[in-house]
Amino acid sequence: MPDLNAYEIVKLTNRDEWNQFVLEAEGGTVFSTAPWLESAELSTGDPIVRYGCYKKGQLVAGISGLERRGGSQLATPPLLPHGGFLHRPVSSNRPFSRESERGGETRALITYLENHYQQIHLTMAPAIMDVREFVWAGWEIAPRYTYVNDLTIRREKVWERLERRTRNVIRKAESDGFKVEPTTDIDEIKHQYELVYSEQKQQPPVHPMTVQKFAETAQKRGLIDTFRAVSSNGQTVSIVAFARSCDCLYAWISGADPAYRDTGATSLLYWKVLELTECPRFDFVGANIPSIAFFKRGFAGELVSYYAVEGCPNRLLKLTTAVRRIIKNR
Repeated sequence: MPDLNAYEIVKLTNRDEWNQFVLEAEGGTVFSTAPWLESAELSTGDPIVRYGCYKKGQLVAGISGLERRGGSQLATPPLLPHGGFLHRPVSSNRPFSRESERGGETRALITYLENHYQQIHLTMAPAIMDVREFVWAGWEIAPRYTYVNDLTIRREKVWERLERRTRNVIRKAESDGFKVEPTTDIDEIKHQYELVYSEQKQQPPVHPMTVQKFAETAQKRGLIDTFRAVSSNGQTVSIVAFARSCDCLYAWISGADPAYRDTGATSLLYWKVLELTECPRFDFVGANIPSIAFFKRGFAGELVSYYAVEGCPNRLLKLTTAVRRIIKNR
């Protein structure tokens, strides 16, 4: 068992120190950097907190999230695909040493969070593959999936790897006069996002006003590039806001008019961005709903897993939450 007294958990307020740590950390992505976290804070009205785990004066691990419900809950911000735990790269190549270091850091952070929050909901980046400490702590673990494309190869090879059905609908969309163009129309993001769920008569997982505000904030900070597919008469039929980093392009927020579902316009949009981006990787950001997974699978990316973890130290609250989940899923 790790010696938890060897670790000190402190709240980090220095954004430059945090950003440097994220840049070097295992599990660090653009969504854990200060600009994205601050955008989430401005969009939701909930405060962001960042914790550092120190050992012998060295920052060895960290975590960030939104404090919600009066500070009783810590969660990965809505619309951010992952955040969760971050770890300094381990210098040792010995598996025992690596597991020991990671286990101690994770256990120290878990203990701290359980002592300060009633509920914790976090989504890890794909680089965090060992979640046994959460299992052993009694947390709920749920696997999640996304598709990631390698774009270091020639685009002709990328095109050849696409499923035939996807290549065909892209060709059809082009022949039918659909075009892809950049846009800064944030209202259109909100509108297209709403259309997806209104047609299914479902409540969106994130309120459309939050989506709009988050997109506005991200655009003002230069964090996203947005593209839309338009019909021959100039009507927007699909839109995607892409988040960029030095090593990956992420399909962050998307929306589409269900009336144009079978036109191939959305496939054309994704292909044109894949074709033009200089990023070495492309992340479709989620493949967890059957219909969406089927669509994204057509682009022949690698299926990549990641984990959502949920801790609820209060046993009564944990039981209540479980009962509500059972009733909701009936």
